[in-house]
Amino acid sequence: MAAQIDVGGGYSIDIDDAQKFVTALTQQKQELALTLQRAARVLQVLPPGHDDYSSAWASTANQMVKQHSEWNLNKQKELQALIDKVNAVVAQYQQTEHDNTLRA
Repeated sequence: MAAQIDVGGGYSIDIDDAQKFVTALTQQKQELALTLQRAARVLQVLPPGHDDYSSAWASTANQMVKQHSEWNLNKQKELQALIDKVNAVVAQYQQTEHDNTLRA
């Protein structure tokens, strides 16, 4: 059985699957970034009319867009932290394997 990497939340992966896992996480992070870029371009809500209700509606809609952007950025940061963690554990594992090989 290959060594396990604890990725948090009660989950772990085999060290042999680490690169596939990092690749999948990187792809998800890129998709989030692309979604954020597209949203920034097309989701600017203007009031449909020149009355207070239209302005209030547009303000609320723009707040929702801002909240989505913040959520998206936070998810990207979470994914990057997980990528960094997995890469660090793999590097540590490889260094330990290398050190053990030198001792043998």
